[in-house]
Amino acid sequence: MRGLIVISYFLFTLVFSLLTFILWARIALRYLRISPLHPVSQAINNLTNPVVLPFEHFFAHTKKKRRVNRYDWACFCILILVELLKFTSIAALFINQNLSWGFIPLYTLADLIVEPCNLLFYALIIRMVMSFVNPRWHHPVADVIRALTDPLLHLGHRIIPNISGFDFSPYLMLVLLKIITIYIDASLPLHLI
Repeated sequence: MRGLIVISYFLFTLVFSLLTFILWARIALRYLRISPLHPVSQAINNLTNPVVLPFEHFFAHTKKKRRVNRYDWACFCILILVELLKFTSIAALFINQNLSWGFIPLYTLADLIVEPCNLLFYALIIRMVMSFVNPRWHHPVADVIRALTDPLLHLGHRIIPNISGFDFSPYLMLVLLKIITIYIDASLPLHLI
């Protein structure tokens, strides 16, 4: 019976992780000003529009402002609601101990920090692997990964410059991202993330 609970917990969190990944990707694409005509943007927007578009009228701008906002506030609010629903459901379905309901906003806040760090971590890993396998990789996904990871790599170059032609900034940024996620995960009372 314990095995079925573990499997159902894994599947439950997997669905929520995929949903939050797609919502974070939408937020990142808007923030990085990647064109809505880009194939990756079209795919992410088609997946998230049924959920996000009904909430966008709350954040509609006046007609005087024709510039597109860099922040997707409707998507961010949906993301917070999904995180709250995730941890409320986990507490109700899978936690046998008495978990104070006051911890749910704490877990939500922690996950709102951990998820983008994980997204950046895996984007850096993909970029590093593809730089070894195919340095001239041209693909719509490569454009998005470069846009996501370039600011991190510039920060890494400020901390540690190239040494004899070797670029150690991706490794440094991977370690820093992992330190952030491990610290946040270890600081929480129960391991739910």
